[in-house]
Amino acid sequence: MTFSFVAGRRDLTVDLSFSPFKGGIKAVAFDLDGTLCDSIGQIVQCAQLSFKALNLPCPNELAIKGIIGKKLQEGLESLLPPDLVPAFGDKVTQVYRDTFAQLPEIRETRLFPWVPALLAHLKDRGLKIAFASGKSRRGIERSLNESILGDYCTVYCAGDEVPSKPDPAMARVVAQRLHLPCAAILGVGDAGMDVELFQNASCVSCGVQSGVWSGEALLQLKPNLLLPHAGALMDFL
Repeated sequence: MTFSFVAGRRDLTVDLSFSPFKGGIKAVAFDLDGTLCDSIGQIVQCAQLSFKALNLPCPNELAIKGIIGKKLQEGLESLLPPDLVPAFGDKVTQVYRDTFAQLPEIRETRLFPWVPALLAHLKDRGLKIAFASGKSRRGIERSLNESILGDYCTVYCAGDEVPSKPDPAMARVVAQRLHLPCAAILGVGDAGMDVELFQNASCVSCGVQSGVWSGEALLQLKPNLLLPHAGALMDFL
């Protein structure tokens, strides 16, 4: 892209091609970080602390935001100078995990304030709810157990089960576990790799502006629906 993916408006509501599909939607699959969980700042802080602990060149906030949604080690290694990856790829990943586990302010599952009403709304309308996240299975389970997310989850697919986004495998696994075709699933995420994941799997796609990417950046990918945040889905479903 020729501009910063984080810069630009974050208040856009655009139905690019959603209305014809909404009657066929049977489930909604959500990314977690930046979509339902207000966790982008926690991830940035944890990554920077981990690099500093090893006296490595500290990546800036923009660089770290660009790897959110990928498998943890794959993302962290992409922030290292290539010549340091063999020596420090495993180390920085382990320090990140240790830092995350040790600091409650980073580990805490923080949901956006509109999440409870949104999930209750979708459940009341008979829609299944799934999670498609780059978090590990352990990380997703922690979020499910620590919050109301576990009360609404039908299925999930974790980043350590499949290739990293935007490979379509994660969305296809979610569809298989839901026993639904991909076309019956609305995929919701805050970053380009989320939108592309769902597009690559032939799901209906929704970009939200509550996390990594701005609305103007997401608009370039032409998701079926673009919203300021996922809570606005209540006006469409």
